[in-house]
Amino acid sequence: MDTAVNKLPDTMTDLKAYSPASNAHHVLKDVYSFFGTNLQNSVAIYIGSTSWKQDLQLLESYAFPTVVCDPFSEQNDWRSAVLEKKGKLMDWMKYLKDSDCGSHFVNPKWIEPLVSYPGNFSGNRDLLDLSGQTVGSIPVFTWDQLVAKAAALRNRNTSKDIPEPHFAVCKIELYDEEVNILSSLLASKYRPSVIYLRWSESPDESQPHCEAAGHLQSCGYRLISINANGFFLYQFSGQDIYSCASWLNIGMKHPLILQMQEQVTDFLKSQEPVVAANQNESPAS
Repeated sequence: MDTAVNKLPDTMTDLKAYSPASNAHHVLKDVYSFFGTNLQNSVAIYIGSTSWKQDLQLLESYAFPTVVCDPFSEQNDWRSAVLEKKGKLMDWMKYLKDSDCGSHFVNPKWIEPLVSYPGNFSGNRDLLDLSGQTVGSIPVFTWDQLVAKAAALRNRNTSKDIPEPHFAVCKIELYDEEVNILSSLLASKYRPSVIYLRWSESPDESQPHCEAAGHLQSCGYRLISINANGFFLYQFSGQDIYSCASWLNIGMKHPLILQMQEQVTDFLKSQEPVVAANQNESPAS
C-alpha cells in the first residue's frame, strides 16, 4: 500500500460533541494524541458545503489546511467571503460575528474554496438538467491535486523539502453523489484518518448505499458514530479485509468465506484437547 495511506492504532476513538446543540458534530476529544506526529502535516478535504456553519465546527475543531469543494455552488456567499477576507483578519472576524458564529474562529488563509468535483481524472464534468441536456460543466480535480492544494496552504512561503501530507479528515456531503465520490476515493491511494459522511439514503434500505457502506468498511474503516445531524463518522483502522485473502481462486466460493471457514476450523481443532481434558477430569456420575 502507498505511503500516503494512514495507519492508526486499533483503539476506540474518544469523541465529544462540538457544542451542546442537538445537531452538533461529534469531533475527536484529543486531536493532538490521535494524530500524533502527523498533526503538523495534516490536511483536510471537504466535498459539498450544504451549511458552512456546520463546516465551521469541523474547521475549528481540526484546524487543518482545508480544500472545500462546492461543485454545485451551494454556498457562493461563504466562498466569496473567504476569498475576499483572506488578508483582512479584522473583517473576517467581524463577518463571523455578524453571522452568529459567536467567538468561534478559523484561519481563512487555511481554507481553499473550489467550484470543483473530486475524481480519479482531471478535466471537466458535464452538468445535466432534468431532461438530460447539458447545461454547463465543472472542473474535476484528482485526489492527488486536492491534497496538494491543501498542503500548499500550509507551505505557501517555504522552499524547504516538504514531507508527504497526511490526509487527516474528509467530509462528504453531496446529495446523491456520495456513492460515486466514495468510490473514487477508495480507488485512490488515500485513506483519510477520519471520514464524515452523510448518506442520501440509509445503507440498510438502499442497495447502492448498502454496497458502498460495505465496501468502505471492508477497506479498513469502522463506524464509530451516527450523529443526530445525519453524519456517519468512520475511522480508518488499517484492517483492510480485501488484503487478507487471495482473489485468484477459481470457483464459486468467496475467498473471504473460505478464509473464515479455515480460521473457525483451526480454532475448533485447537480446542479439542481442552475439551477432551475437561471431559476426563469430570467426576463420574
